[in-house]
Amino acid sequence: MANRIEIARGAQPGWAKLSVRERLAALKKMRLALTARLDPVVETICEEVGKPPLDALSGDVLVVLEHMRYCEREAVNVLRTRRVGQPAILFRGVRFDEVMEPHGVALVFAPWNYPLQLAMVPMTTALVAGNAVVLKCSERTPKVAALIAELCAEARLPEGLVQVCCDAPVEAQALIEAGPDVVFFTGSSANGRAVAERCATLQIPAIMELGGKDACLVFASCDLERTIDGVTYAAFSNAGQVCVGAKRVYVERTILAAFVAGFLARARMIRVGTAVDCDMGPVQMEFLRSLLAEQVDDGIARGATLHADWDRQGNVVPPLILTGVPRAARLLNDETFGPVVCVESFGDELEAIALANDSAFALGASVFSGNKVQAQRVARALNTGSCTINDAIRSVGNPYASFGGNKASGYGRYHGRAGLEVFSRMKSVMTVIRPQRKEIHWFPLTAKTYAQLRGLMLFRHGAGSVLARMKQLMKIRRVGS
Repeated sequence: MANRIEIARGAQPGWAKLSVRERLAALKKMRLALTARLDPVVETICEEVGKPPLDALSGDVLVVLEHMRYCEREAVNVLRTRRVGQPAILFRGVRFDEVMEPHGVALVFAPWNYPLQLAMVPMTTALVAGNAVVLKCSERTPKVAALIAELCAEARLPEGLVQVCCDAPVEAQALIEAGPDVVFFTGSSANGRAVAERCATLQIPAIMELGGKDACLVFASCDLERTIDGVTYAAFSNAGQVCVGAKRVYVERTILAAFVAGFLARARMIRVGTAVDCDMGPVQMEFLRSLLAEQVDDGIARGATLHADWDRQGNVVPPLILTGVPRAARLLNDETFGPVVCVESFGDELEAIALANDSAFALGASVFSGNKVQAQRVARALNTGSCTINDAIRSVGNPYASFGGNKASGYGRYHGRAGLEVFSRMKSVMTVIRPQRKEIHWFPLTAKTYAQLRGLMLFRHGAGSVLARMKQLMKIRRVGS
């Protein structure tokens, strides 16, 4: 394990010496290679994760390709050295620059639910910024991991620059102990907490993209039919195995009955399977099905109503909609990674905001409303890393917009400018353009210098008119001389 970090560290300096344009030229080969393999890549994702082909094509491959194209267009400008200002009276003859530098070796942990997107987006961002990458894919997606390694080889990246593995979590802990320069983790909040604690102990900067419990607010002014379709997608896309999927739906009380009736009818139309014309795949992992059963049973035991028939012996978990779920239920407090959603009502806008913010998680949210002013107002009042108005989930696919969570949903942002910056270290460089034989702030320190500086501070920051402060400054300078 430690050897992977060291191999990557050996390859990184040469890669960092390349210009951003040169790095992008190498990575463009990877984008073209991925495009050329479109169909087999989709087949591999579907085989390992069990999702319909269109979900793999749009949610995994398309997002990666658009992100890489964004980098090709924008990274040179984002990562350029920037001239910054300074108080001219204190720094005459001086220039300040901010230089973007790579951390060194980036350790990227990727989950299984979007195995290509959530691996390659942070991986390629780190590479564009000049880092080497050790990519730890999920142990459940070894074929996708092998595919990513093949793409790196086809792009003829420097040997050792990218190390791809899919070891078990216990074995992967050694990667952190080996001392990478930055860690990027995507996964559950529980696992992320353990990674964050270890990174803090070792003083390794970390970006945490963790779980969500996203709220969806439905106001009476919405287009009800369109909203029902949108919420159905938000709740059950990828069988609910989406960090920004809707898990809590709050509906304005005046339209609750109509919404629930339409939502139930629409959910029953969802086609479950992995064929090209299916809407969502099965929940493949037995431990997830067991966990979902425990959470649903806990809600029912506390008084909730489940509006679905569920054969728990198979691997198909149908869309599960519950109402009357009490606040103490696990369904409203724990991460739920499956096609399960809770629906409740609210009376007014303030109550809707309070319900949405009443969670330990704060990743994303969605608002459905026909009132544009209200929708914007509500979106800004929600404690989330992102919010979508009259749609859901799709915003994650915009490579220009930052993405990340608050509270138990993690910290740090990536995608867009934020992603390139988070995989970089900023260095400030001050250059004295017109050096004097001796600077006034150098030794020896004198009473005269003290008086002059004090007078300057009073002039720049004191109360009173400019004329009065100027007279005071001249008086102090005469005394100091």
